[in-house]
Amino acid sequence: MAYAAQITVNDLKSIIRDQMLMVAFVVYPAMFILFARFLLPWINDNFYFIQPYYPMFFMLFIMFIPFIFSFVIGFLIIEERDQNLLTALRVTPISRNSYLAYRMLLITLFSFIYVVLSPALMGLVEVNYIAYLPVAVLFTLSTPIYALLVSYFANNKVQGFTMFKMMGILIFLPIFAFMIADNMKFVLGVIPHFWTFMAMDGVIYTGTPDLLYLGIGYVYHIALIGVLFYLFNRKI
Repeated sequence: MAYAAQITVNDLKSIIRDQMLMVAFVVYPAMFILFARFLLPWINDNFYFIQPYYPMFFMLFIMFIPFIFSFVIGFLIIEERDQNLLTALRVTPISRNSYLAYRMLLITLFSFIYVVLSPALMGLVEVNYIAYLPVAVLFTLSTPIYALLVSYFANNKVQGFTMFKMMGILIFLPIFAFMIADNMKFVLGVIPHFWTFMAMDGVIYTGTPDLLYLGIGYVYHIALIGVLFYLFNRKI
């Protein structure tokens, strides 16, 4: 536990020192919440009736939150890898696997808190929180996935930043699943949060998540985390 506490303190210090990470950690999540809470209703009341699209906006905004936190984790890991700190862990009492797990758990926990509170804070949809909780966990599991994906393929911060910008496009793609008829929408199933969106759709409109989508989502997310964790460990 002492190592976990020290990692937490070090991570928070690193985030505070880096202006870009500080903005991503604090400003962006708050910005999405404020946009959803105040600007969308204002647009709806004064310009265009967009209330039927509130669930779609909610899912997009809430998906951006884990993605932003994955950006924070990814950059912290890339920076430490560039400084050979991950290699130096081989001679410390804490294993590299444990270190990476603690690192991901911390930021993922912050992501989860934002995701859980988002329905109440954004005010776009009303959900049964008992039904929403397992979907919120599934949303949050995308945080380590995107962080590991970028950390594995990016060789430096510049490549990492470019990859995150490109992956930002993926956030929008599963929304098209609601516009595609029949089974063609499952082409988008390779994107992890496609299954989360499908489960979330059930929570919004029926009050319960679709257990099939939820189950597939959990299996897919956990498998991806395991594979990416293994690949990243082999790389460093």
